[in-house]
Amino acid sequence: MRKLFVFLLLAAVSIPIFADDALVLPAGVLRLYVVPAYAWADKQFDTGGKAQDISLGPGVTAKVSLFNLGFAAEYGVTDWMTAALQWTPGWYVWSDLATTPSLGQNFNVNGVDDLFAGAKIQIIGEKGLVENKQFRLAVAPGVKIPLPDVDWEQQQKNFLAGDDTTIASLAKHALGVGARGYFDYVINEMFFINLYGEYIYLFERKNVETNPISLTKEDINWGYDLTFELEPHFQAMIADGVQFGVGLPLTYKMSPNQKVNGTEVPDTDTTLLSVRPNISVFFLKSPLPIEAKLQYTLPFLGKNTYAMSSIDLELRAYLKF
Repeated sequence: MRKLFVFLLLAAVSIPIFADDALVLPAGVLRLYVVPAYAWADKQFDTGGKAQDISLGPGVTAKVSLFNLGFAAEYGVTDWMTAALQWTPGWYVWSDLATTPSLGQNFNVNGVDDLFAGAKIQIIGEKGLVENKQFRLAVAPGVKIPLPDVDWEQQQKNFLAGDDTTIASLAKHALGVGARGYFDYVINEMFFINLYGEYIYLFERKNVETNPISLTKEDINWGYDLTFELEPHFQAMIADGVQFGVGLPLTYKMSPNQKVNGTEVPDTDTTLLSVRPNISVFFLKSPLPIEAKLQYTLPFLGKNTYAMSSIDLELRAYLKF
């Protein structure tokens, strides 16, 4: 069982991230997001990067599935700056860890992830601080705001009673600070290439519990989370007021070895390389402009992570004030 908890703490989950382009919203425009996502895995990348069945011990394998619901709100403060509050991954509404053979109990990883709050500033662009039509550059300093962790004492009671038990949290629940960077090379009005990067430094969590078995209080330092993404993107008007888009992002995520009680734990670093093809439709002239983007995430390289696929639908609504 201990192996199960350790691995879930290491696992990086392929839930959508806001790796957007370098554009910002016009002043006075509010954009609201709802992002339902379903993810599943029956393979894991081990410490050597090899994909194998998710193992919880000798002769015990597992399959993981979950449903997450994310939200976000962004507002154009000026024509070159957008303020944002983003919660994706958001709420793990439902999850299941199915084992073979059965462990005789239902386990899940339900809970909530953490918030990101920041401001996206367009440095270069048509409405940037430096005007340019071919290149766009934006930066978004921000803070990761930890939300409440699982009540591990209650989950231990559930475990001992044989009831449904949350066995680990997929969120780190650590205060973080950092920035995102966006760069677009605009080839023409229908095609551009986007580069995205994110670095979040995570502060140490003191005297915290991480599972319902031992309830051991430890000091945990995750170090940082680092993300890079490259996306070629095509968009075109296919009808009056209807824009169609296609993207093919290649995403790389990593984190270093974690420290527990001040000591670095070997082979706890994570990497994940995935591709996320997407299609989108934007109804610009409807009474409430709405954009829908359907995405599929396929992981193909990693270390200490689930080989987790996901399907998500990103719904955006625009309001002008």
